[in-house]
Amino acid sequence: MPHQPTVSEETEFDGLPRRLPDQKAVLIGRVVGDGEFSGLAAYYIHGRGSILLGQYTSREFMPEYAIECKCRLMSACVREFSTANAETELSSVGKALLQAWHFGDLTTLSHKQAHVYALREKAGFGRDETAAILNISPSTVDTHLQRATEKLTAAENLVQFVRVDSEELADANPDFLEEAGVGDDENSSNNITHLS
Repeated sequence: MPHQPTVSEETEFDGLPRRLPDQKAVLIGRVVGDGEFSGLAAYYIHGRGSILLGQYTSREFMPEYAIECKCRLMSACVREFSTANAETELSSVGKALLQAWHFGDLTTLSHKQAHVYALREKAGFGRDETAAILNISPSTVDTHLQRATEKLTAAENLVQFVRVDSEELADANPDFLEEAGVGDDENSSNNITHLS
């Protein structure tokens, strides 16, 4: 009996499997429109660090073209695919990873933490599926999610602190401004001096 490739039960775009474990492939999206590449599926291939375009038939992905990525990060490759010279549509994984790319650029999260955070917290993927999508262990998912949450909570607390009115802060802790050396003592000067 011939080998039957394993595919995930979760599908998108009229039957494209979200994951192809035998090929270490994750569905990122597809090409739509009327162009030369129309109808091709886009899978990120772990170990290769690129997105391949091709046909999915008989439980197997047959790559025909490659989108080379400048960086091997999944989110960077998704960004390359989404800005390719073709009309593209992202899968749910592709959308989450594109969001992760932006998290990694706009926050203190590492890109790996951003990948896990986007898939788990924003897209709602489970722990095991996130691990399978990223090709990491479930315990690594837990670690990245915990660190990402801690960093984002710390950043949110800082933003809230910065927005606190100094008068409210002084009322809440009257010694705060004094301890910081801020006050109405004689040594402080409110004079504006001209630079010569």
